[in-house]
This record gives sequence, C-alpha cells and structure tokens, in this order.
Amino acid sequence: MYWFKKSEKDIKNQRIQQAVSEEKYRMSCPLGNSKWDEEGVIQFTCLQRNTTIKLHTYRCFTKSNQTPQSVTFFFHGLNEHLGLYAHIAQALSKQANSLCVGFDFRGFGKSEGLRGWLQSKEQHIDDCTRFIQLIKQLYPGVKLFALGQSLGGLTSYLLGMNDLVDGTILITPALMDNYYNRPYLKQIALFLGLLSPTWTPFPASFPNASKNPQILEDNMKDPYINWNSTLPGTARVLLKMMREAPNTFQSYKKPFLIISGGMDQIIDPEVGQELMKQCTSTDKELIYYENMWHDCIEEQEIHEIIPKIIEWIKKRQ
Repeated sequence: MYWFKKSEKDIKNQRIQQAVSEEKYRMSCPLGNSKWDEEGVIQFTCLQRNTTIKLHTYRCFTKSNQTPQSVTFFFHGLNEHLGLYAHIAQALSKQANSLCVGFDFRGFGKSEGLRGWLQSKEQHIDDCTRFIQLIKQLYPGVKLFALGQSLGGLTSYLLGMNDLVDGTILITPALMDNYYNRPYLKQIALFLGLLSPTWTPFPASFPNASKNPQILEDNMKDPYINWNSTLPGTARVLLKMMREAPNTFQSYKKPFLIISGGMDQIIDPEVGQELMKQCTSTDKELIYYENMWHDCIEEQEIHEIIPKIIEWIKKRQ
C-alpha cells in the first residue's frame, strides 16, 4: 500500500527536474556575434559599503539614428550580463524603432561591486529606478518598456507595479518559485542568508537552464557570467521576492507580454498561465512553448519570439 500517491503535477515536475541537455539539441547560440552599439558611455554609479562603484551600461540606437518612438530597458537574469541580450536589443532598436538601454546589476557582469551579491529588494529596485530616471532625462516624452529574463523579468514586473514603465515583456520571469527545484538547499540558503549573507560553503553549481549543451559550454567560457555558488544572502532576497510576487498578481494592471516554457526547471513552468488567470490587466498576452527550457534568450525558440516582441512594442508605442 502507498501512503502517499503522487499527483499528475508531481509526476510531471519530477520528469522536468530529471531532464538534461542532449546532443540532439546541439546548435549554435542565437546570440551569434551580436554586440550592443555602445557600452560604458552612459555614466551610472551607486554606493556600496560607503564606496562609489561604477555600473556598466549598454545602449543600442534606432536605425540611422532616427528619433526613437520608445525606450526599452533591459534587465538580465541572476549571474548573467546584458551582453547575452545583444541580439534582442539589435532587433528591437532597428525594427521596432525602440532605443534599447540597460546596465549590469551591481556585482554582476562588467559592473563593479561584491561579486554575486543581491543585497536587498529595496537596493535592487532603487538602482533600476535611478537608471530609468536618468534615461528619461535623455529621452523625454516617449513610451517606456521593461524587458527581462528570470530575475530581470521579476525586476521588470516590479517596475511595472511601481508605475515606472508603460508596459513589460516578461521572459521566463522569476515570479513563482519552482518548489521541485532543490527544496532542501533553498531552506538552508534562507537560514544562512540571514546569518551570513556573503559567505557560502557550497561549491559552484551549473543549473540546467538549456536543453542545448552548446549553450552551457559557451557560457562556461564567458568571463562575465558568475559561476561561483550563489551567495546565501542573494538566494534569500531572490526567494523572498519570488514567493511574494504571486500575492500581487491580482493588482497588476500594466500591459504585459509574458513568455514561458513548459520545461523550465528554475521557476514554476505554469507562471505564464497563473499570471494570465489572476492579473486584472486588460492588455495581457502569453507566449508559451511546451518544450522550452528556462534560458529562453539562448534557446532556438527566441528566433520566433523576437518578431512577436517587436510587433507587441510597435502596437503600444
């Protein structure tokens, strides 16, 4: 006799967690040789432990320097940098006439600061708010959109909640925790994050974010991706933000496009359906791929998704 019978959801999510990248999915990364038009020209700084640190900025101009009809702010995922988003920024800036800008979060990518430390939700959103205010001075009077993946998607969502942008593009956003993904390790991180936020006893980890083994191999050679173990303080802040987010779904009113994948091991693969069901926004759209993994921006599906993002922006700017 079985005292505990697994639900269909349990069985499905365990299958997702057991999936690994396979050679049959090996392809070159969609990023290719794409680059942002400029880096480090926009000056942006912040204070960390009473020291001024520089945050690395990015910008893609519109075609032939046409006056932009909108500005799209890019926000990257945990341990990433915005260089990985250059193919999307080039497409949006040239085809949607939306100037694209962003910065690497403090402690990540090419920005200065303690490596991998997400100090608090308040500090994180304050950095993003100040950057938006800076860019608004350079490009006044145009629509503002926020685009991000994972942590960047959560960031974009929160900026929409704070009425700082006119619409959001949420790519596999960290809005719902995947409780099937390392549950015991998360409990330890929540505890250690309170006692010792910037020290970790854990070895480096390599998350299953893509079904394409080429992506992991390329990323492991990237000096600006943080491959150190996630700091307990960072894990605690992110988990709390992610677990609080669903409580706000019903009050989210900004236009949004959410993109999610049914094979996401990092966040709840049903995040798109849940936000669509609960959110009261009158302008909401879901793009869902049953076999897509978490790292959407580097998956082959992004080739189909980018034109849809372009059309979404063009209709709303």
